[in-house]
Amino acid sequence: MKNYQNYEIPQDLIFNTRDIIDMEGLRCSLVLNPADFADILRPPAAIKSAQLKLHFFAMPKEILVQGEIGGKINVQCSRCLKMFVSKFSDDFTQLFPIKDEIIDIMYTTKQTLALLENIQNICAAGCKGLCGVCGCDRNETQCSCRPAAANPFACLKDKFIK
Repeated sequence: MKNYQNYEIPQDLIFNTRDIIDMEGLRCSLVLNPADFADILRPPAAIKSAQLKLHFFAMPKEILVQGEIGGKINVQCSRCLKMFVSKFSDDFTQLFPIKDEIIDIMYTTKQTLALLENIQNICAAGCKGLCGVCGCDRNETQCSCRPAAANPFACLKDKFIK
């Protein structure tokens, strides 16, 4: 792989295939603009910062791209509903045919970020969440509410007994 110090990394992450072939591959990294990925995650989650590392390998019929993305994301705790910052990291590998004129890494990056979204985000292992009766944050105050019945149909018990 030739060392090209002056290669300008495209901000839209769309690389010219011919450039990669001429350089016999490329290794680069860049800081991503979170605004470019604002539509990827469901609100209120948002990407706070992200960095992308790419390694292109020029092969006879294909270009292999290995990418690593990492950063910080603002998410809402599923228990207490407070926002907190969480770190993320993931990688991807993809092949692009040499006959394609461009290598669209933006699309692959967006797919990778979309798959990072968790079903549940918990701010701390000991998060007590909100009270199901009064709604207070049990991490901050201890309410006197009785816990709800374990069986959601327990309130119907007296309706069907003769």
